[in-house]
Amino acid sequence: MNLRTSRQSKSIPKIANDRLLVKGGKLVNHDLTFRADIYIENGVIKQVGNDLTIPGGVTTVDALGAYVIPGGIDASTGFKKTFQHGSDVIETADDFYSGSRSAIAGGTTTIIDFMGAASPSQILAEFSNRSEQASLSCCDFALHVDIVSWDDEVKAAMTTLSADHGVNSYRVFMSDEAQMTDEQLYDVFQHIRSIGAIALVHAENGSIIRKKTKDYRSHNLREPKYLTEVRCEEVECEAVGRAITIAQQVDCPIFFWNVTGKSALKRISKARKQGLPVYGQVHAVALIQDGSAYRQSSWNKAVSCVTWPPLRDDPKIRSTLLSALTSGTLQCLSSGHTLYTNLDKAKAGKMDFSKIPPGTNGVYERMMTLWNMAVQPGHIDVNEFVNLTSSSAARLFNIYPRKGRIAVGSDADLVLWRQGGERQLAVEAQTLGLTNTDCSNAFEHVESDAGPSVVICRGKVVFGDDQLHVVQSHGMLIPLRPRAPLIYEKMKNRDRFDHNFSALNIDGDVKVSERSSSAQHRDHSFDRNKSADSSGGQSGRYTRTSGHRTMHQSGWSFSGDQVDDSSPNKSMIRCYKPPGGASQIKLS
Repeated sequence: MNLRTSRQSKSIPKIANDRLLVKGGKLVNHDLTFRADIYIENGVIKQVGNDLTIPGGVTTVDALGAYVIPGGIDASTGFKKTFQHGSDVIETADDFYSGSRSAIAGGTTTIIDFMGAASPSQILAEFSNRSEQASLSCCDFALHVDIVSWDDEVKAAMTTLSADHGVNSYRVFMSDEAQMTDEQLYDVFQHIRSIGAIALVHAENGSIIRKKTKDYRSHNLREPKYLTEVRCEEVECEAVGRAITIAQQVDCPIFFWNVTGKSALKRISKARKQGLPVYGQVHAVALIQDGSAYRQSSWNKAVSCVTWPPLRDDPKIRSTLLSALTSGTLQCLSSGHTLYTNLDKAKAGKMDFSKIPPGTNGVYERMMTLWNMAVQPGHIDVNEFVNLTSSSAARLFNIYPRKGRIAVGSDADLVLWRQGGERQLAVEAQTLGLTNTDCSNAFEHVESDAGPSVVICRGKVVFGDDQLHVVQSHGMLIPLRPRAPLIYEKMKNRDRFDHNFSALNIDGDVKVSERSSSAQHRDHSFDRNKSADSSGGQSGRYTRTSGHRTMHQSGWSFSGDQVDDSSPNKSMIRCYKPPGGASQIKLS
């Protein structure tokens, strides 16, 4: 095996210069690849091209032989998060400083974490408190907001958060302590739609989970392997279908924050074929592990992969989830990084699988795992890699093109991505000082033949020469503006035009389906052939229904019968008896 060795590059500046020139690389956006140089000043991309006019005092970063890609965006992390079991509360091993260090080393320059409040009256105060905690981050960050109860006070707080604090995504739960009723989901979705946000949905049937958990406890079945039976695929699929149905009634866009089952993927694919604003993501651990991990003899290793919904005990599920990403059924790959120590997990759930805190590592491994599973085997190209790790999340949560694109005016969040030699991710993480020895690594045997060689975060070189050069609190809160064009412009166009929608299913086949009945009903008043002239004149420049001819018309027309059709001498015909005889071609 050709293992990667530490590079002794002279091209990586360990400086805090506000002027950088990234030279000689191949630039990759989600829709375009080209060779160009990038000039950066004050954290923003100022020029992109060749033969740039550059002022003095610039430090050059040599990108020859590397892909230059937008910094990764991880739309689901859980730093400095608490989990309550009984009267005890445990906290994740990573805070925003240590977690963002791992993110940067893996090529991620923006994270989106979560914030929740114990009571409605505390939502705005807790948002400020959470923002303060996140200010320790070495990279830029944003926040989703968990909705754990519902009343008018929560509704007003959501309106304020979206209008004044840059929040456009709210997570709701269909199971566990914060489970909502269908009536509450309807009201929450309706309000989310009215403020131009998107609903993140944790989709599992909580009522069934509670009943089955009680049954398994009564039979003393408490090992991690029973997670896949209690939180079974059918429980996830039912909740996914119910969430789609409820959201459809109020035309609310929804995003399933962790999809693990094949049947749930089919429900999502079907909804997208109908033109519904339904999106989703998969967590990186699901591409390299499946439900068989819960049967490992080592309890610590078994619970290192625990997620809710859990990984599925199906040997083909990893390829199915990868196919869902590559076909467009799911839009993002996130890490779901929520890491607890082995001791804390054992205290909470050693004697009861239902109390094991869900969460894995992955913020460092996320991008290299996708490269290993999808790009190396040829399932996707580098442009699609950029889309799944950065651009798609930026567009869904409305920070594009500030983030997720290399363009003039965008933030200077860049990664020099190099191939060459296999990287053992667990070994590299340990070398970089990212590993917590009190925690188990779910990505222990994962390798990749490519990874970040240089990471630039808002114009600062924060990783290079296999060393981190991060600064605590370098990151800033990025507002997520409401009404993301990717979602709301598409919904607006859908309501204006009556056409069929198509989507790639999880098997890669293209199928076309009719619009949903509710969407067709919304279109009933729109007639695309209706005249734009209120006096009854003709509708536009491309219609020819009046019988008038133009000098550009041929001798025949799609516009119907003409006034001179019966005349043998037509004004546009200049030669009636051409040499060689008249043509025998007739247009009937």
